[in-house]
Amino acid sequence: MMEDQPHSLTSVCLIVLSSDYPVEMVEVEQEEKSVLLPFKVTEEDDISQDVKVEWKRQNMIVHVYQNNEHQHLLQDQDYRDRTEMNEDPHRTKDFSLKLKDLQLSDHGGYTCTVYNKDGYILLQKVVLLNITVLQVEMVEVTQGEKSVLLPFRIKDDLSLDVTLLWRHEKVTVHAYQRGQNQSVLIGQDYEGRTEMKKDPLNNKDFSLTLKDLRLTDRGVYTCTVHNKDGHMLLQKAVTLSVREYQLEMVEVTQGKEFVLLPFKIKEGFTQDVKVEWKHKNKMVHEYQIGKDQCHLKDQDQKQRTEMKKDPLNTKDLSLTLKDLHLTDSGVYTCTVYNKDGHMLIQKSVTLSVRVPEVQMVETVKGVQSVLLPFTTDIKIQDVTAEWKHEDRKVPQGRAEMKKDPLRTGDFSLTLKDLHLTDSGVYTCTVYNKDGHMLLQKSVTLSVKEYQLEMVEVTQGKEFVLLPFKIKEGFTQDVKVEWKHKNKMVHEYQIGKDQCHLKGQDQKQRTEMKKDPLNTKDLSLTLKDLHLTDSGVYTCTVYNKDGHMLLRKSVTLSVRVPEVQMVETVKGVQSVLLPFTTDIKLQDVTAEWKHEDRKVHIYQRDQNQSYIQRRTEVKNEQIKNGDLSLTLKDLHLTDSGVYTCTVYNKDGHMLLQKSVTLSVRGECYSCLSTLQILSEKDPIKQPVMQVKSKSNQITFIVTSHVQVHWYSTCE
Repeated sequence: MMEDQPHSLTSVCLIVLSSDYPVEMVEVEQEEKSVLLPFKVTEEDDISQDVKVEWKRQNMIVHVYQNNEHQHLLQDQDYRDRTEMNEDPHRTKDFSLKLKDLQLSDHGGYTCTVYNKDGYILLQKVVLLNITVLQVEMVEVTQGEKSVLLPFRIKDDLSLDVTLLWRHEKVTVHAYQRGQNQSVLIGQDYEGRTEMKKDPLNNKDFSLTLKDLRLTDRGVYTCTVHNKDGHMLLQKAVTLSVREYQLEMVEVTQGKEFVLLPFKIKEGFTQDVKVEWKHKNKMVHEYQIGKDQCHLKDQDQKQRTEMKKDPLNTKDLSLTLKDLHLTDSGVYTCTVYNKDGHMLIQKSVTLSVRVPEVQMVETVKGVQSVLLPFTTDIKIQDVTAEWKHEDRKVPQGRAEMKKDPLRTGDFSLTLKDLHLTDSGVYTCTVYNKDGHMLLQKSVTLSVKEYQLEMVEVTQGKEFVLLPFKIKEGFTQDVKVEWKHKNKMVHEYQIGKDQCHLKGQDQKQRTEMKKDPLNTKDLSLTLKDLHLTDSGVYTCTVYNKDGHMLLRKSVTLSVRVPEVQMVETVKGVQSVLLPFTTDIKLQDVTAEWKHEDRKVHIYQRDQNQSYIQRRTEVKNEQIKNGDLSLTLKDLHLTDSGVYTCTVYNKDGHMLLQKSVTLSVRGECYSCLSTLQILSEKDPIKQPVMQVKSKSNQITFIVTSHVQVHWYSTCE
């Protein structure tokens, strides 16, 4: 806090004027942007349009209005662009002048004279402008201190008929007048909280004491002294800064032997101060010369707090807290008071005592029992242990703890006959005989029910049904969610049937049947199938509290529709590897590979061959769904599996097809035999056999077959 300094009277402008013309005083603070020098005439005054209005200060022309115009060129240079008058002053009979961009040198007397066309004075008025400069002082204090002094002392004597006002921003907080010294109540914010010394005029001390400090008390406090005529004689401003407590965070795990709540100070105190550590407004430790007292003890009366020796000289007021409990969490406040009980400094430390671990236990509905583990090495006696599921007690008859947990330190819980609704957080809390929490542990139990079903479909099909019919109905306030790879694809509840999966044209790709809760059919229809649609789809039903009631998973397999075989002979000019689709393709990339090597790419109407321009895909056919590849100048090494994959603009695979190409050596007398065997037939009898002397045979086979091809020369 700054030391009180005497302050002199604010300067007053003295001007000797004739008493024939009216005089008015105007006061304004230097910080104001503008001020109005008033001059309005009465209705009885007859003002013609040919008058001249002239504002002057000493010998300087401030503003001139003549011939219905403002004569800015006649102004003194100091007032250019700083004055304004009404546009039509003779009609409004308002000759007031607005002075902008105030400067300290603007204080003084301003004279407004109204002349007729012959130069005779019709009207005249003098305005005394007093620009006050606030004396500003800074005072800093910390929230929670008992009081603070806003200083204001003067040198000169003042008459006894003055009025003194203290204001905070624009609110009057204290007034003094003719012996009446009172705290002004504005919304009771300052009731009983302000005080001035007795007989401030004789003591020349207008300082204000503000008690019971709050953060909202910060801001500018202005003390103004007026004489009996209401003119300001003195003024001072004090800026009060109310700081919040120093706040520090300390985290520790439950079960640790001790923790340090740090508080080191820069400047020392006199030896007559008092140091108090409090937790939730309760004293935990107290220190002053000759007294170092712990107020926090455990069950066997051992002291749980400790301060370092000679903390005032070492400037270390830190507190050590021992034998930590969960209930020790919270804000600890250290306050230093002087001998008069005024707060000198304060700091707050927030202590967080955390549960050491959160354990996950997973099981499946129908399992006979599951163990929720909780063991401790801490020796405890005369305690109560309570297990809760969320905020509810665990069900009687289905829960069991081991015998003699106090001796073994094993508070684990066995839960039997598991239901889906048993999922959630289970918390075990250990209380002492006084009801204070000593230990706590949480275990998250997940009881899953994966009804697993397989659905296979061929790529290119318009839709597929992921079935989920239930036996028992639900209340109407449940929520149904279908997810694929942890992403929401469809959501249903009363008043909301929303698809989250859309195609490139923003068409919805999922659909549930109408009124699924009443029909007990939660099946999902998936449309416009892609290869990337393969995977596990999970449907979960939640109640209104978000607890899972039922769940089912469906594994969808979207297969490539066919494996096509093409055979040809070395030396043939070209061969076609066919791939056509009915799906409309836009903004896609088609990539042909031979085994794992790229041979051709089509993208954005551009074709690129990777094997010496021996491949070709026709642009005009792609728009019609024809992605067939022409392979030219055939070699024996061209044999193998060719795969065409179609990606959308985001890189997701839409379609895929494989073609097996067999390039044989030239033989004009060879008889080719094709046998197709069923993998499901243990005897492996051919289901089809073809013989041909043709150099090329094209055929289509389905899955679960073996293809044998061999040639014999005649």
